[in-house]
Amino acid sequence: MIRIAAVLLAFLGADDKEAEEAIAKFRLDSKSPEASIRVDAVRELARVQHEKVIRILGSVLSTGDKPIQIAAAKALGAFQEKKLKAVIVLAEAGATSIKDPDVAIAILSALRELREKAALGTAYRYLDDKDGKIAVAAIGITETIKSRDSVEPLIKLMKRLIGAGDGVSSGDGSFDAPPDPRLQERARNLTEAAQKALEAITGVSFSTAREWENWWKRNGATFRVKE
Repeated sequence: MIRIAAVLLAFLGADDKEAEEAIAKFRLDSKSPEASIRVDAVRELARVQHEKVIRILGSVLSTGDKPIQIAAAKALGAFQEKKLKAVIVLAEAGATSIKDPDVAIAILSALRELREKAALGTAYRYLDDKDGKIAVAAIGITETIKSRDSVEPLIKLMKRLIGAGDGVSSGDGSFDAPPDPRLQERARNLTEAAQKALEAITGVSFSTAREWENWWKRNGATFRVKE
């Protein structure tokens, strides 16, 4: 029994040593003035799937420059070990890095890849983001991580999008606020993404927010996601 414990401790020590060595190399390579070398350093670091590495990647997400932030997000999304810790780090970084659209999308895409229910809280915060691409990425999380908790937020989103960008008419043929093609396109893209997510979660299909709302009123109390 003592021998087995010693062997296990030796393996654990080796993992820690490998992580420390990878982190030390990363810190050296990440000082390079060349973005490609810094990005490669992130990828190389992420090959060692250790809790210490997750913390370093989280720090990079919050303080690094754009290429290295995106690389760190993608690396965390590929973690097969300690997925929940990776989700937590991505969510925390999202609170500060979500301002840059490209970084935000990388973070949300990584959360989708991890397929952990804990990612849904972050998704819900950005379902109706002003940047349509960020919102679509957030909706994509709900499509992949199928939960009954997502049904109502998605239906409410579809309802808010009705008539978005269509303008406001004064009733005499003129517009107090003219139609906005960009808002209309955003509404179409988000509605399409929400529709797709709802279909993936529920296994049924409807064309309008009203139809989804009526179906949910009839079935919400007993609905369960099929495994």
